[in-house]
Amino acid sequence: MIEKIYLIGMGPGDVKYLTLEAVEVIRKLKLFLIPVKAGKKEALTLKRKEIIAQIKPEKDYRLLEIPFPERKRTGSYKKEVKKWRESKAQILKEVLKKETEKEGGFLVWGDPSIYDGHLEIFKEVQKELNFSLEVIPGISAFQILSAKHQISLTEIGGTLIFTTPRGIKKFTQLQDRIVVFLDNYETYKNFTSQNLKIYWGAYLGTPEEILFSGNLKEVLPQIIELRRKLRKEKGFIMETYLLSPISEL
Repeated sequence: MIEKIYLIGMGPGDVKYLTLEAVEVIRKLKLFLIPVKAGKKEALTLKRKEIIAQIKPEKDYRLLEIPFPERKRTGSYKKEVKKWRESKAQILKEVLKKETEKEGGFLVWGDPSIYDGHLEIFKEVQKELNFSLEVIPGISAFQILSAKHQISLTEIGGTLIFTTPRGIKKFTQLQDRIVVFLDNYETYKNFTSQNLKIYWGAYLGTPEEILFSGNLKEVLPQIIELRRKLRKEKGFIMETYLLSPISEL
C-alpha cells in the first residue's frame, strides 16, 4: 500500500513555471495518479502527462489513470461539491489500497492550496489509509496575470482580496482591488456602474494565453464575447482577472 503522496503544484501547465522542488520530486517518483478527463477537457489530462514526460524522458514511471466523476451542476452548490469530493476520496481509497508502489505524485493545476480541493480530498483519504502527505507549492494564475500585465497587485496601505465568483457576488461596491478565479457567471457585469479597470487573462502561461485589459465599462462586451467563444471552442476556460478602482491606479 502507498506510504506517501506528493501533491505537486504544476502551475499553468508549462514546465518553465514549475519550481525546482517540483522538478526534483517528479524526477524521483515512479508513480503518478492522473485524473482522467474526457471530450474537450481531455487536454487537462494530456497536459499532466506531457509535463511528466518532459521531466522524465526515460519513461521509468507508471501512470495510474483515475476516472473521477464530473460534479453535478444542479442542486445546492456546497452540498454537491461535498458529495463530489467524497466520491473522489472513495475512489482514491480503493485505488491506493491496491497500490504496491511506496510513493506517488498527483499534479495539481496552479498551487494545491489555492482554489483546489485535492488537499482536503487526500486528507479525507488519510483518515482510512496510513500514508503521509507532502504539498509542493506551485505558481498560481494570479501571479502570471500580474506579471504579463506588468502590474503590482498591491498598493501601499491597500487591501487585496482573493475570491471566487460566488464570493464577488456578495459585493455591491468594490472599494479594494479584487482577484477572481474562474468566473463562469461573468460577475464583473454587476459592477459596470463603477469606474473600474479590469485585467483579464485566460489560459495564462500556456501557448493559448490571451490577455485583455481596459476600462470595464468599455471592454465588457469584448471580454464576454471572447470568453464565450473560447469556452465553446475548447470546452472549458481557465481564467483569472483583477478588478481595480481606477482612482487607485
